[in-house]
Amino acid sequence: MPQINVLFRAKVKAGREDEFYKVASEITKSTRAEDEGCINFTFHQHTENPNDFFAYEQWRDQDAFNAHFARLAKVYGAPTEGGILPAFLSDFFEEMQAEMFNVVESAS
Repeated sequence: MPQINVLFRAKVKAGREDEFYKVASEITKSTRAEDEGCINFTFHQHTENPNDFFAYEQWRDQDAFNAHFARLAKVYGAPTEGGILPAFLSDFFEEMQAEMFNVVESAS
């Protein structure tokens, strides 16, 4: 199975930036510690627009990616209808999008 690479962007609702920052930090730490198959998982907050966040994720394969979301559902609750992100997390966002990429070349 090919490696999964995701760029996730989200605009957090005004006034919820600090709360989401804490949750994003928790998710990052638990993902790195608990999700087998996680190669990289890094959340970023825009330096000038504090409600803009993105996460860069790399997963060994689709099974590892799916297991990550299964674990998130156990911790944060069921996903929104038709989605994979827990409703608890989706509620933070005004906008969100996730895009998948293939690795072309890596310096590591």
